[in-house]
Amino acid sequence: MLGYRLGYRIKRWRVYWRRWKNSLDNRITPDEYKIVTPFQEKGIKLWRLCLKDSSTKLAFNTNGVRQIEKENLLLVFQHNPSGESVMTIMDISDSSKNIYELNILSKQSNYVCDLFDDEMDKRMSLVESTKRQIIETDLDNLLVAQESLLRNKPKK
Repeated sequence: MLGYRLGYRIKRWRVYWRRWKNSLDNRITPDEYKIVTPFQEKGIKLWRLCLKDSSTKLAFNTNGVRQIEKENLLLVFQHNPSGESVMTIMDISDSSKNIYELNILSKQSNYVCDLFDDEMDKRMSLVESTKRQIIETDLDNLLVAQESLLRNKPKK
């Protein structure tokens, strides 16, 4: 009787252990453990390099599409939070016309979006500070002009 109870408890613990391991496997998303292909890695590297260049043009729309334009190169990233995102790379020059489309996994997709969003924030804050400086300089010039007009105006 004691052997039966002990065997039964061991089997129950094994079932609990198996269920616990399976629950961990279900919580871990497979996208996080998939290896990035060389194409994806090179596409993300190209994206990062284009963002570092301040001469590139950045665009973002309300559908979550991010776009980088640099000379003859156009990169478009369509973010899909629930699955794979798509990066389209267009290299259109006089000598070649190439279009590539890469599927980017969820984890790397968030990384690509964060890179773009950080650079866009930097550029927007730079534009705002430049705009404030221009306004301040214009106001200073107006003040100086008005003060000089008041000084030069003959008194009655």
